[in-house]
Amino acid sequence: MVHPSVKDPYRARAKEEGFPARSVYKLKAIQDKYRLVRPGQRVVDLGSHPGSWLKFCSHLVGPEGRVLGLDLKRPTIPLPSNALFIQADLASVGREAFGDWIGQTDVVLSDVAPQTSGVKWLDQQRSLDLNRQALRVATFLLKKGGDLVLKIFEGPDLKEFSRELGRHFEGVRLHKPKSSRSGSPEIFLVARGFKGRPEENSDGVV
Repeated sequence: MVHPSVKDPYRARAKEEGFPARSVYKLKAIQDKYRLVRPGQRVVDLGSHPGSWLKFCSHLVGPEGRVLGLDLKRPTIPLPSNALFIQADLASVGREAFGDWIGQTDVVLSDVAPQTSGVKWLDQQRSLDLNRQALRVATFLLKKGGDLVLKIFEGPDLKEFSRELGRHFEGVRLHKPKSSRSGSPEIFLVARGFKGRPEENSDGVV
């Protein structure tokens, strides 16, 4: 973690560019490498507070695209004209909350992280649990061929969870942005090419 007396260049840059959090540069690094978000797409941002990713994605998708954020806390910035927000708990939110976004979403992003306890194994487990909830939501939101980005704390279960993602996606990559704080356990899973729900892969027979 950056000591309070040491200036964080990413935080200063975020303030200058009108973003409420430095985390936008993690997403920007992923976008620069993988080109996930494109004009005209539908993008869902899980854990969208305070709104940096919403703002960044709204610019990427442009006026013909749409961005939807979900969090327990509302964004701290005005929503862009092409953005919507659902105030809900990721752990309990159901399909009905998303309406016509179900099966029509191009990219799902999750920046969700647990409140850290300082107990490494416990924080890793909580992060894993949150990511399983994000995957649950993504599997009913994404269209076939869609992409998913998850932030997770590195731990002994990361490899198995990556394999779990691989059952739903054509490919899974790990990415550690330079803007992640030194010593941070976070890493991003970039899962591409959603294979679809069972009913989409069996000619309508589940």
